[in-house]
Amino acid sequence: MLLGQLKKIFGEEPLPRGVLEDREPFELATAALLLELARADFSESDAEVQAIRHLLQKRFELTDEALDVLMVNAAKRADKAVSLHEFTHRLNRELPESDKLQIVEMLWRVSHADGRIDKHEEQLVQRIAGLLHISDRDRVRLKLKVVVDR
Repeated sequence: MLLGQLKKIFGEEPLPRGVLEDREPFELATAALLLELARADFSESDAEVQAIRHLLQKRFELTDEALDVLMVNAAKRADKAVSLHEFTHRLNRELPESDKLQIVEMLWRVSHADGRIDKHEEQLVQRIAGLLHISDRDRVRLKLKVVVDR
């Protein structure tokens, strides 16, 4: 029953059993935000997609199969989204600030994966960070951390 309801809400295939069932909504929302960011400059570069895959796999300890399914589902979900609130609402409500800071850092890492941060990407990170109640100070600090790490 629950699986049927989730399919109806997300319109997606279920993820492989034993991999994501307890954490999937957080992972799906995070992946969708990262994909939205990669599309923000109107060109989804291979470097950005590879950065998304690497960050998601590392952050959520995903198998290759689970990562592939998550990427497909996140792309479908991002295509259907009306606003960023669909992804940030639950993250903001249920995640501790440390996890939200990690998401913002991941956004900067994807944005900078191609060696530059486009103005559209910067604006989107600013919007998402605001929706996650991350201070401007922390957002800029994380940006500088990512740029210097490169």
